[in-house]
Amino acid sequence: MRSETRSRRAILAAALLCLLIPSASLLAQAPPRSPWVFSVDGGGLHQTEVDLKDTEGAFSVDRWFVSAGVDYGFDPRRSIGISIGGGQSGYDFDDSTVFGAGDPWGDVKDFRVALPTRFGFGEKGNAFIIPSVRYNREDGASSSDGRTWGLLAAVAWRLNEDLTIGPGIGVFSRLEGGTRVFPILAIDWNITERWTLATGRGLGASQGPGLNLSYRVSDNWSLGLAGRYEKVEFRLDDKGVAPGGIGRDQSIPLVFTARLDSSPKLGFAVFAGIEFGGKLTLKNALDETVEETDYDPAPVIGASFEFRY
Repeated sequence: MRSETRSRRAILAAALLCLLIPSASLLAQAPPRSPWVFSVDGGGLHQTEVDLKDTEGAFSVDRWFVSAGVDYGFDPRRSIGISIGGGQSGYDFDDSTVFGAGDPWGDVKDFRVALPTRFGFGEKGNAFIIPSVRYNREDGASSSDGRTWGLLAAVAWRLNEDLTIGPGIGVFSRLEGGTRVFPILAIDWNITERWTLATGRGLGASQGPGLNLSYRVSDNWSLGLAGRYEKVEFRLDDKGVAPGGIGRDQSIPLVFTARLDSSPKLGFAVFAGIEFGGKLTLKNALDETVEETDYDPAPVIGASFEFRY
């Protein structure tokens, strides 16, 4: 029973990687008694003002994201669910900015629907499939013009009592056409009684998963280090320097986290770190690059919550 429960938690940790708590591993959650599981997640992040490297100017970002979902478990190894979430990223470019004529874009809306499904095979295997549809657009742009689809899938095997691991793949469409394909890793590894390495989640994560290294300080508190690759694309409105074009913000955030699980149903987290390798790209409606610039490492701070019942 113990090994079956650990295997189920490992695949859940990977299957929920597009949600919110940056340092959460589902190892700490007790298995639900009811086949129905309802969830609400939310959080916010502030990126402090940083300079653009290849042109004059600076910018800051405030993000928030909230999602709600329901999952039905047919048995301990099979379930299907739906998750609906939305949020906003508010970009603020200072008066000295040259990129995008000083105002490349403003508030960016984010809405998504996902259908997570998991099932077991054999004695030690589990798999998940998460199709999704997303709408990323600047305020004022059409939702349909910002629509993309995505698919995350992976299989994992319980190798022993402390390690479940397996390969996966992410497939996402692009606003400008074409498809992006990348590998992912589903892992739940109890390195010691207190140290854990697991597939991670991010605040309204843009696409694939990251990794979380966490240390359990007590039954309720844990500290961690989380990293991932973020790439957000969104449709621009028809009034800016690139009407109907595409904006892109990509970076590699690395954050330290502190998490409190006040009960098996409720968790809170705070995090702080740096976004490395940041780049902004502005394209016109013909998918031609108008401008592109790197930006300095960007400090970020934020908080999130998770409620399940």
